[in-house]
Amino acid sequence: MLNLRNPSPRRFVVLGGGTAGWFAAITLRRIFSSEVEVQVIESSEIGIVGVGEGGLLNFIGALKHNNIDIGEFIRETGATWKWGFSYEGWRTGKEDDRFFHLFASQDTSVSRWQERSTWPYLSALVNQQVELDRYISASDLIRNNASQPEATALLDTQSAGVIPSFHFDSYKLATYLKKVALSRGVTHLDAIVEEIVADERGHVREVRTAGERIELDFLIDASGLSRKVIGRKEMGSCWQSFKDYLLMDSAIPFYMPHPLKNPGLVTRAITMDAGWMWQIPLQERVGAGYVFSSKHLSEKEAVAEVEKRLGFGIEPHKTLRFDPGCYEEVWKGNVMALGLSSGFVEPLEATSIGQMLEQLVSFERTIVSCQGVISDQAVCDFNEANLRSWQGIRDFLRMHYDGARSDTPLWQEVAKAPYPESYRALREAWQERMPRMTDVERDAINGWRGIFHPVNWTLVAAPMGVLTPHAAEMDLRILTPEKRDEALRFARLLKRRASGEAN
Repeated sequence: MLNLRNPSPRRFVVLGGGTAGWFAAITLRRIFSSEVEVQVIESSEIGIVGVGEGGLLNFIGALKHNNIDIGEFIRETGATWKWGFSYEGWRTGKEDDRFFHLFASQDTSVSRWQERSTWPYLSALVNQQVELDRYISASDLIRNNASQPEATALLDTQSAGVIPSFHFDSYKLATYLKKVALSRGVTHLDAIVEEIVADERGHVREVRTAGERIELDFLIDASGLSRKVIGRKEMGSCWQSFKDYLLMDSAIPFYMPHPLKNPGLVTRAITMDAGWMWQIPLQERVGAGYVFSSKHLSEKEAVAEVEKRLGFGIEPHKTLRFDPGCYEEVWKGNVMALGLSSGFVEPLEATSIGQMLEQLVSFERTIVSCQGVISDQAVCDFNEANLRSWQGIRDFLRMHYDGARSDTPLWQEVAKAPYPESYRALREAWQERMPRMTDVERDAINGWRGIFHPVNWTLVAAPMGVLTPHAAEMDLRILTPEKRDEALRFARLLKRRASGEAN
């Protein structure tokens, strides 16, 4: 059992700044009284990961939950609207190969009509092979490269059909969150932690820098890919690798100018010979990077391929190396690993920040509901749910690679990569029916929220060919003839409009 109530905790230490560390500090400061010190220890010599990042559907909710003004956030971080993702070349590698995964609102006509766990309009769209983003009002603005004011105006009408999020500069975000945290009483130490001191139970009681010994009651490990605490052998947390299913293990970030007049409203994911390139549109430039398999490409070759593709030179940042996966137990004793420290797959679908925010929400719920007296079972439940959530992310990303492309050695190997058994089971079911809530609820247990809704899975599964018109037909057959006709009428009308035909 972990008792943070008697005696009352004196100090929470967050090791590492960046997005995860400062979000954690702001959360802890809000939870605990001013008598409890919340201290962030980070080193300006180390810096943070990333050049451009994006949130998921839970990002704006996290800002509001922590009483962060949205307008101020946009001004301070150079944020732009993010309404989803554009996938380019994932099926054929051709220039005209593109589909969208938009953050579809559950308040559209397509989502509101449900029958026996299905969404008839969505089933009809899949059955008629309509580009699925077409039913979302925001799609037109995305395709036409609308400006930020135009995007804001559509959101203000409450009819955009998307749940908005943001693109932002990683460094500006960390700087802004630090400013907010310090203004609320969080303390800060710029230093490198050289030693971790634990007691006989394995609980961390002290961290030591070159000049200080800092006692603590609880530690958040937000040290990023260095995993300074959770990665210690003494912690005894096992790493679960996903490398058999997700082959990317390297990333080279860089900046580039905007390729279009206005910052895009979606993150672009553009396939390359040995992986894919992200392009995150910020206000003044694009944060980009090449995620690739080091087995198939060297750093020098990766930079050369990017420059050839873009038609101009780049200044690459430090290459990131990673083993895709997560720790099976991220909460051990009085230590909780957060964000990159707890696990990382690849930037696809921006799952890192999304998962970090879900970890914080569940950590807060556990601390508050237990009133600071946390049983071993509560910690076990947290770890089990965190692991299940990471496995759900793994399966969702594996689906993005479940296509027919096989024109380079990397994509040939991707085509032969095995399926996780949990994803295989979903895939087999989706040969005969559409995704259901029961399919994804397994990834959100013990009070956790799921990151991806069945509609999100559908918006990727259908264009990738994992979900077929036949499966949608099976769902339409359970409807009455009148309802089936209504669903198909809607889909055919949308298809005609998308092809430029008259009403």
